[in-house]
Amino acid sequence: MKVYALIVSIGLLLGLCSHNQQKVDANDRYVLNLENSQERSVYAPFLEAKNAHGYDISFENASYGIVSVFYQSTSEKKKKLIVEKDDSKYIYNIFNNSEYVNYPLQLGNGQYKVSLYINTNGTKYKKLKSETYNVELSEKNLVYLQSILEIHWTFEDKSIELAGVLVDQALEAKRKDLGIEEVKLSLDDINQVLYEFVIETIQYDYDKIKGLDFSYIPDNDETIKKEKGICYDYSALYAAMLRSQGIPSKMAKGYAENSDVYHAWNEVYLNEEDRWVIVDTTFDAYMNHKGFPFDYEKDASEYNKLKEF
Repeated sequence: MKVYALIVSIGLLLGLCSHNQQKVDANDRYVLNLENSQERSVYAPFLEAKNAHGYDISFENASYGIVSVFYQSTSEKKKKLIVEKDDSKYIYNIFNNSEYVNYPLQLGNGQYKVSLYINTNGTKYKKLKSETYNVELSEKNLVYLQSILEIHWTFEDKSIELAGVLVDQALEAKRKDLGIEEVKLSLDDINQVLYEFVIETIQYDYDKIKGLDFSYIPDNDETIKKEKGICYDYSALYAAMLRSQGIPSKMAKGYAENSDVYHAWNEVYLNEEDRWVIVDTTFDAYMNHKGFPFDYEKDASEYNKLKEF
């Protein structure tokens, strides 16, 4: 596959981000199996908090594959959110936030139970609120396009504007190469452009992990600014950029043969092949910077996925 990419300095790219980026058109990017899909965005609208304090669990955007949670109080006690379906359970740390935060409903269609807890003493927690909801996803991969807690993004983020600039540059390079104006980049072309940017630009930050605690959530703009991060940052940035371009992508956590510690990587949906592949930008960036050979698609037998988002 020929890749049409034009990579320049981060500083120049961020400067270029000031031009108006067009938001992703569902019909140009991700083909949805929805009735009247041309009339609906693939992205769930952000919910606005109705009160300055309190808590809430909303399934208003459940058809997009997300549940939205609001929590804002003066209490400094630890809070937990538990998302359950059948025998599967995801537990998240909750922090005070003036806005709703999205969490994925990635366990398929069916009845979910979402509960909010607050710490009372030691390891004991009290339930504050619990809601059940029968989720029917309007399209199975929509959940992997949304902005969520660990892959948070908006079209106004510098990192997302940067993704648009990279894609625009690649498209212009393709036009010049072919000598025609009426050309498009495929989803797989766009994926390759963003992948190459991440592995060529972001360095591994060996000192960062020492100062992190359970509350750490990746900040994609900060990763772009510093041009370095840990596996959590690599996977969040790559997924956010892909999602902003209409390409379904997951963050996966677990263990890999190329790492002796808990690890994060991605799974990316290849639209033209209608399949998911494992991509490890942390490992690939290291191999790329060292000049060692590596493959984009990883062997599934070398990764033990415990969670996906």
